[in-house]
Amino acid sequence: MISRACLLLLACCGLAAAQDVLTRAVDIRMLPYERSLEKLPVDLTATVGFVESGGTAFVQDSTSGTHLHFKPPREGLRVGDKIRVKGTTTAGLYFPGVDVLEMQMIGHEPPPPGVNAAYDDLASGRFHYQRVLVEGVGRTLSPLDENRSLLRLAMGDRVIEVRVDAPLDSAPAILDAGLQITALAAGGINDRRQLVFPYLRVTDWSDVLVMRAASPADQLPFTPVATLLRFGAVDASHHRVRIQGTVLAAFADGRVYLRDSQPPVLTEEARKAAPARPPQSPSIAIRLSSPVNLVPGHQADITGFPVMAGFSASLADAQVLATTPGPPAIVAEVGLAGFQDGSHDADLIRLNTPAVLDDFFRTADGHELRFSIGGIPLRAFLLGGARPELELGSSCQLTGVCLVESSTDRGFRSQPERASLLLRDRDDIRILGSAPFWNARRLVAAIAVLAGIILVSLVWISQQRRQIARLQSRIIHQATLDERQRIAREFHDTLEQELAGLSLRLDAAATRPLEDKARVLLETSRSLVSRIQGEARNLVSDLRDTSFPATLPEALEVLASRARDHFQNVTLEVTPAPLPLPPHVVHHLRMIAQEAVTNALKHAQASTITLGVSLDERFLTLRVKDDGRGFAATDETHGLPGHFGCVGIRERCRKIGAEVEWQSSPGKGACVVVRLPLNSLKA
Repeated sequence: MISRACLLLLACCGLAAAQDVLTRAVDIRMLPYERSLEKLPVDLTATVGFVESGGTAFVQDSTSGTHLHFKPPREGLRVGDKIRVKGTTTAGLYFPGVDVLEMQMIGHEPPPPGVNAAYDDLASGRFHYQRVLVEGVGRTLSPLDENRSLLRLAMGDRVIEVRVDAPLDSAPAILDAGLQITALAAGGINDRRQLVFPYLRVTDWSDVLVMRAASPADQLPFTPVATLLRFGAVDASHHRVRIQGTVLAAFADGRVYLRDSQPPVLTEEARKAAPARPPQSPSIAIRLSSPVNLVPGHQADITGFPVMAGFSASLADAQVLATTPGPPAIVAEVGLAGFQDGSHDADLIRLNTPAVLDDFFRTADGHELRFSIGGIPLRAFLLGGARPELELGSSCQLTGVCLVESSTDRGFRSQPERASLLLRDRDDIRILGSAPFWNARRLVAAIAVLAGIILVSLVWISQQRRQIARLQSRIIHQATLDERQRIAREFHDTLEQELAGLSLRLDAAATRPLEDKARVLLETSRSLVSRIQGEARNLVSDLRDTSFPATLPEALEVLASRARDHFQNVTLEVTPAPLPLPPHVVHHLRMIAQEAVTNALKHAQASTITLGVSLDERFLTLRVKDDGRGFAATDETHGLPGHFGCVGIRERCRKIGAEVEWQSSPGKGACVVVRLPLNSLKA
């Protein structure tokens, strides 16, 4: 049965017939990313320079270096093995490599020689995955895991990590020693195929050579802090120095501030030659390689590597050799000018001018406090999680370590631009005066409370207005009902009773013998009185009916149904459904329609009556149309003696802001058109 590797090898051979096989490491290395995904055939002979695991190895030939990937893993490879591999290209994390399908062991030879490389060569990726030869000074040594070690190597002003695949206990004495290291150039790669930072890989300690042994730390001479990194100390800046002084402050993260106990002494001639400027503090900032519990005031013997940090020289990767008890450190009393001019950088000071607390907030490693002195801002930092119990606006006296945060160049001289205080603990803040009651926070709170009261008052007033409006509407409604019922009673007790009496008299008169002409007149009068009685009853019924139709179509439907009791051909047309109207508008339109229908029934001798309601963008239109005998609209609608129906229609239209028009001529029917502007409803 043919294995997967053989099938892939046959496919690779088939591809080889159609295209060139890659046989040099440099050709694989320089292959574009898109081309490497095409699984191009590879036949490469090279020497193993580093073995990561059974699945990955790094090889070099005379042209360059690349990486190999074995599936399944290939155990037993050693640095110096010369091999021949066949396979296909793979993209890799940084540049292309080889997926190995077949490997042949050719022999064993010395490992590929390392190429001399500086830090910039490593950071550029120029020699990535190749053996390089680097030189530098050992800075720190710590365990990476159980069987690996981490060496930090200073290459000039830059420090690079060297990851050694060997335990810490087998390492030579490398701290502060001049080292020559043969290693594989590697680094961290991001998802964009970019080299984020370089580091070195070493197989074992045999590739780390001590070219110059370090002097014992306890035999180094004491160096004054003020002389660090001065002109002439070219090589000394790469090696350890030893200082001794009083501990001013020590923090849990390994930061220590020390005041030199042996400051340099200037001669009289040097003092005269020096320009007039404040004397510089003999204090220094130190970063320990591992935190040590130091007590402020104690004398400490410390070694470390001088580096420029901020505005003054400091020590990095330092170690404490010895400590002895001593008196509390003296705090330097300085003013705001001395605090800002950089002369007390890294020194323990106390500001002799009170500072006002403006604000404070939490940061990643503690709290930042914002003060001001005479309108000049000042920042202070309190490490740890304890929240400072301070009120904004408090007047405080501050003690702490002065730190120059930034500087600016003026001519050839660098001068401080901004300084801050690093507080040792909460006791470094002494409250001189309490904050005024009306501070910014309380004022904002008072304004917020006042705004809340105003808002609640406005809401309450709005609710009261709505309630008053509802009560007014209810009172008006009740008064209207009372007045309607009063009018209904008056109609019933006066007019309707009188009409009933008149009807009885007419009925009595009809029983007597009369001439034909008188009898016809009497019958006509009886019919008229009966119709007046019916209308009076309808009017009383309307006045007593408290359930008003909610919409205009409903009101017109009630009107049409009543009219059908006397006249069957009454129709209602509503297109489209009109918008909701105020009750008083519905009432007036209903009464206008009723008057128009009554006029048609009394005078028009019509065969059909049509009630219509239509709506467009500007008007609501009500039409009452009949096919009766018609009339002269201009003459007969302007207050004929004894006729007030048309006058009443005009008055109702004026009350709701509508316009009325009578469209009629003798013999051609009549149409009453009422147009109600929609904008009058919004107003």
